Amino acid sequence: METYPQKTYDEKTNFIKWLAILTMTIDHIGAYLFPQYIILRIIGRISFPLFLYTTVLGTQRTRNFKKYLFQLVVFGIISIPVTLGRINILFALSLLALSIKDKRFFIPCLIASYFVEYGIYGFLLGWAIYWLVSKDRTLGIIAYLVIHLAVFPSIQMYALLSLALILFHSYPHVVRFPKYLGYTYYPLHLAVIHLIASL
Repeated sequence: METYPQKTYDEKTNFIKWLAILTMTIDHIGAYLFPQYIILRIIGRISFPLFLYTTVLGTQRTRNFKKYLFQLVVFGIISIPVTLGRINILFALSLLALSIKDKRFFIPCLIASYFVEYGIYGFLLGWAIYWLVSKDRTLGIIAYLVIHLAVFPSIQMYALLSLALILFHSYPHVVRFPKYLGYTYYPLHLAVIHLIASL
C-alpha cells in the first residue's frame, strides 16, 4: 500500500497526470498523423497505465464519487464523435472506478470492459494497479507483469515501462494540473488531430 506524506503524494500525482497527457498526445499524433514512426506509439504505451493509476487514486480520494463517475461518463459521451464512434478510454476508466468503489459491480464491469477501449486487458490492469496501490504491493506488481504476458509480443508490452513510473517515489515539482483539464483535453486534442489529419 502506498503511504506518502501529502506533499509527496500531490507532487507524484501531479507529475504523472502531466506525463499521461503528454504521452497520450504523442501516441495519438503517431496513430493519426505519423503512423510510420512506431517510436511515437511506443512512447504512447506509457499513458494508459498512468491514467489507470490516477483513476484508482481519484476513486479512493474523491469526496463525491457520484460526481467523479458522472464526469468520466459525460466526457466519454462527448468524446464519441471524435473517437470515430469507439467506446473510448473514459468509459474504460469509468468501469474501473465503479468496480473499485463497489465490488458488487466487479463482474458486470469486467464483462462490459470487453466492449470498451483496451478491453479486458485494460480492466484487469487497472485492478492490478489498485492492488499495488491499496492492498498488496508485491501481488500487484506480479499481476501487472503476468497480465502483460497475455499481450506479448504486441506493442502493448511497452506499457511495462509505466510500472517503474508508478513505483517511483520522488518526482520534480511541476505546474499544478488544472482540475478539469483531463476531462476536456481528451476530446479537444482528438478533434484538433482529426482536423489536421483531414487537411
